[in-house]
Amino acid sequence: MNIRLISLLLLVSASLFASEGGSTDIIPRTVNFLIFAAILYYLVAEPIKNFFKNRSAAIASQLEEVQVKLKQAKEDKQKAQEELERAKELAQEIKEVTKKEIEILTKEIKEQAQNELALLEKSFEENMELEKRKRIREITKEVLEELFEDKSIELDKQKFVNLIVKKVA
Repeated sequence: MNIRLISLLLLVSASLFASEGGSTDIIPRTVNFLIFAAILYYLVAEPIKNFFKNRSAAIASQLEEVQVKLKQAKEDKQKAQEELERAKELAQEIKEVTKKEIEILTKEIKEQAQNELALLEKSFEENMELEKRKRIREITKEVLEELFEDKSIELDKQKFVNLIVKKVA
């Protein structure tokens, strides 16, 4: 169809230029301009249309890519928020468990300290009793040695026992 239109325009323009009226040249110039515009449209219209179609398609694909990336970023943000919430819950659980463990350990340490204190007191009392017995033996030994060395005093057994009892008590 375009070829028919161009050939018709060429024939019309040729017939107009064939007559030599010469008085008005506005009509031939207008026809020439229209022919030039038609030829230009015929040669350039399709590439321009294709360019703008391709450009529109490229922009649309870039927009889709941006939307996909935006959607992915939102999903990633949501996942990060969920992980943050889980981390906060885990931190709270760890905090509670730690408090309980501290209470248990404190209780155990107090019990151990009380047990050790009781053992130390018992050990101290046993040592005191042992020292007391030791001291009684030493005193008894000294008294007996004094009595046996001193020949001037002669005692019978009853008096001897009474004397030892008094010294020991």
